[in-house]
Amino acid sequence: MTARPARLFLTGVGLILFLCGSFFIWTLWASSGGLPAGSLAQVKRFPVASSKDSFSETFTVMTYNIGYLSGMSNNLPVRESRGFFLRNLKTVASLLQDVRPDFVGFQEIDFGAHRSYGMNQLDSLALQAAYPQAAVAVNWDKNYVPYPYWPPKVHFGRVLSGQAVLSRYPILSHERVVLPRPEDSPAYYDAFYLDRLAEVVTVDVGRPLVLINVHLEAYDTATRVRQVKALVRVCEKYVADFPLLLIGDFNSLPPSFDPRKLGSAEFEAAARRDSTIALLLAQTGLKDAFPDSFYTAHERETYTFSSAAPQVKIDYVFYNATKIEPVQWFVATGAGQASDHLPVVVRFKLKG
Repeated sequence: MTARPARLFLTGVGLILFLCGSFFIWTLWASSGGLPAGSLAQVKRFPVASSKDSFSETFTVMTYNIGYLSGMSNNLPVRESRGFFLRNLKTVASLLQDVRPDFVGFQEIDFGAHRSYGMNQLDSLALQAAYPQAAVAVNWDKNYVPYPYWPPKVHFGRVLSGQAVLSRYPILSHERVVLPRPEDSPAYYDAFYLDRLAEVVTVDVGRPLVLINVHLEAYDTATRVRQVKALVRVCEKYVADFPLLLIGDFNSLPPSFDPRKLGSAEFEAAARRDSTIALLLAQTGLKDAFPDSFYTAHERETYTFSSAAPQVKIDYVFYNATKIEPVQWFVATGAGQASDHLPVVVRFKLKG
């Protein structure tokens, strides 16, 4: 090899190594987060009405995947305006003011993410709807998420998001439990992926009440089943001794749902393989707050997704019947398409 071609070759190799190294360094930075481990779970207090210190035998819980208030554009390659997010925030706050749940379990709520214009959605909702306390569990803390992939102007960018429980009653304890991750994801995908959590919150309603707020895997059935097995172990710590609520977005259909209603052979096959809810109920003894008789007679009234055209139920409130019983249940439609999900609301009565 003569001198000139050799120099060109070495220059090319050097350029490739430089680009690869730069990309590697960028990926390490982008997939890292800004919060120390000790800040991923915390209890916050807000300067509004103090926590309830008088107790009732009944209480109301809501579970709501608010999809970072992105409405039906959730995960689509579009960039909604700041005003769009503010309007959806006001809509959800109005729903909370109207329904007045004692506890609200949120999934996909942003704590200051670029995609939702840096708003702390939890703080805003707590203040507007007058909730004195919240338990926060971060499940997605990344410096830069390059998704949706194209065009770059719609990238999520800095993400700080997760799950939270608003409470009108005193919060006694809070734990962030990380559930199993997908095992077969490519390394670059896994580096930017969120954690799936079980957020365990104990509140004082005259006696300890345990709420477990979850958001299970959406894209891989085998992972979701492994997460449920881990979730069963969490529930076993509390189910015999405390009133227990297991709430959230389970990304799974009820065992009695007819998969043929999905209108797709691919979706039907996936639904038939999914044993998530059946496994959960069989191994914990928990019950769905929507009785089987109600589901049979009013199935469409139980659907939570999508808010634009509800076709399936994937959001749930489960409970242990030895300690509490549901006295009212419904899917709330008052917030419309502020999220792509609809919230589930259940009023419970304590036993004993």
